[in-house]
Amino acid sequence: MDFRILRYFVAIAEEGSISRAAERLRIAQPALSAQIRNLESELGSALLHRMPRGVVVTETGAKLLGHARHILRSVALAREDLLGDAAVIIGDVTASFPQSVAMVLTRPVAEEVLRVLPRVSLSVRESNTGYTSELLRSGRIDLGFVFREADAVGLKARRLVEEDLVVIGPPGAFERGHVGQAPKPLRFARLAQLPLVIPGRPHSLRELLNDYARRARTELRVVMEVDAIPQIKELVAAGAGYAVLSYNAVREDLTTGRLCGARITSPSLQRSVFLCGHAELPQTRAVRAVEKIILEATARLVETGVWNARLALP
Repeated sequence: MDFRILRYFVAIAEEGSISRAAERLRIAQPALSAQIRNLESELGSALLHRMPRGVVVTETGAKLLGHARHILRSVALAREDLLGDAAVIIGDVTASFPQSVAMVLTRPVAEEVLRVLPRVSLSVRESNTGYTSELLRSGRIDLGFVFREADAVGLKARRLVEEDLVVIGPPGAFERGHVGQAPKPLRFARLAQLPLVIPGRPHSLRELLNDYARRARTELRVVMEVDAIPQIKELVAAGAGYAVLSYNAVREDLTTGRLCGARITSPSLQRSVFLCGHAELPQTRAVRAVEKIILEATARLVETGVWNARLALP
């Protein structure tokens, strides 16, 4: 067993497919399959369940996967230590962005990484925040975002911003005070009675809305569960129901009149955005550098009004 084969195995486990892992690693699929068979023979145990459409790790494979990720991270840290602080920053960084954050943050972060960190390979994944905590704890990603403090327990977390949530409906759905004015705010008790199209559990937006509903001693009227923001907006525009999203996720739709939105009061709905990392594993210089770029990009976007949010206090 060597460093290279561990890297191969991790890629296969993460991709769930030997062919996709071969593409990612840029090696021939037959050669990759042979390497894994040799590893299984050496260990005397199957590491993968071969399925019709991919592979999943066995119980032994899951154990090896945990060890392999720690070993690969330790090797990266050792390399940095030997290269010295003055060396060019080199390494791989994987970050998980929820859809609403990805819409505003992906481009400026990616462009800045390309500009100032040319030897860093950044992988940005869009994922449901309900799974981010586990992805971080297992070492599958280096950085990730969550929206609830409860989801950040046991992680190294930093509150970045606080943003308001709005209720959206089809054009003309909400009463206006006067011509030309924004729609009147909607009380949370009234929101709970609307037919809602919102993400299912464990999506953090759903959990956040459930938290508000419990405190208000009411129940949400959920008519459909949809996790993808574009599909939620399509359904709302078609009159299938109402939804609750961040203002940034619907800014363009509200400006063009494709959707109608209103603030929520009594209480107002807000959420915090936390940037998280593993609590115990040391970060590589590449991860720290990307984290710094995310912090700086967030501050710049908020200060210029591109991200409609409030910077959290240090």
